[in-house]
Amino acid sequence: MKKAVTLFCWVLCGLLLGQGACAQGSSAALQKDCDVCPDLVLIPTGTFTMGSTAGLSIERPAHQVTVGSFYMGRMEVTQAQWAAVMGSTPSANSACGPECPVEMVSWDEAQEYLKKLSVLTGKKYRLPSEAEWEYVARAGTSTAYWWGDVASHEQANYGSDDCCEGVVQGRDVWVGTAPVGSFPANAFGVFDMLGNVAEWTEDFYHKSYVSAPSDGRAWLDDDLRHQYGRVVRGGAWNHDAAGIRSSKRAQAITVEPSESIGFRVARSL
Repeated sequence: MKKAVTLFCWVLCGLLLGQGACAQGSSAALQKDCDVCPDLVLIPTGTFTMGSTAGLSIERPAHQVTVGSFYMGRMEVTQAQWAAVMGSTPSANSACGPECPVEMVSWDEAQEYLKKLSVLTGKKYRLPSEAEWEYVARAGTSTAYWWGDVASHEQANYGSDDCCEGVVQGRDVWVGTAPVGSFPANAFGVFDMLGNVAEWTEDFYHKSYVSAPSDGRAWLDDDLRHQYGRVVRGGAWNHDAAGIRSSKRAQAITVEPSESIGFRVARSL
């Protein structure tokens, strides 16, 4: 009954205010399961075109995916949120402060955080699938970035045109990571999907979208060689403009943390 009421509130709020305003300004669309838990945004069911017709080969073929409603972390997991659950501060950019995203966290370590959060709340926390991630990053758009086809330091924290170093320009006044929520939210009311830190997803890395699922689930398979290479999305503070496109994909090894990789949580309804 609670799920039905929540979805009804989302629909009503979206009709009255629009999805972005609903997600940012209405408690009906936001969820927080514990004091130290990340804020969650209720993402509505929808169908979108995943990938690119003009991008790299690993972004093709572009294909239709239908994603069911779920909760997505409104922000990237912060250093403070990580420390509250894990009792440590692993970040290379710790000087940025507790409200900056946690990084230097491997995929395996992120899974430990999610397990502990699940035990703490009694809810099933997880990483988003790659399809869920891109659906939220696009937020109803088909352009290179959710705000348009031209990268902008007014919209995201990313690096110089000559990869790979940070840059200070416009709203982006941080050479490294920025406090979460320092840039505008997209139409789903979700912050920092592009730039700041790249984000782990649940999926094994595949070299193209040939045979990819069309229902939004994580793409896993029986080839154990794939399990150590997971997809990271969104680009980071030290990536160039092309590196933070909504369709841009990259691979990282599960046991190797990086100062440019963090994550955000997801939760099924």
